[in-house]
Amino acid sequence: MDERARRREDRALSAPNSGGNVWPGQSCPAFSARGGAAEKTCWYCTYADFHLDRPRALDVGVCEWPDKIEKEGLK
Repeated sequence: MDERARRREDRALSAPNSGGNVWPGQSCPAFSARGGAAEKTCWYCTYADFHLDRPRALDVGVCEWPDKIEKEGLK
């Protein structure tokens, strides 16, 4: 499919959208799979926060790259 014909929410990102919104179908070069990842998209990325640990997940997540890397390094 032509990249211009894809919805913005489904387009690959050229760089992480640090601190910004990410849609489940998007992906970027900083992708890091969390356990059980079925595909290389933001939904399965360790840096995307979709509130999966809460009763209701978000439809649109927040990219926490590189903040999450820095926090993990302090542990």
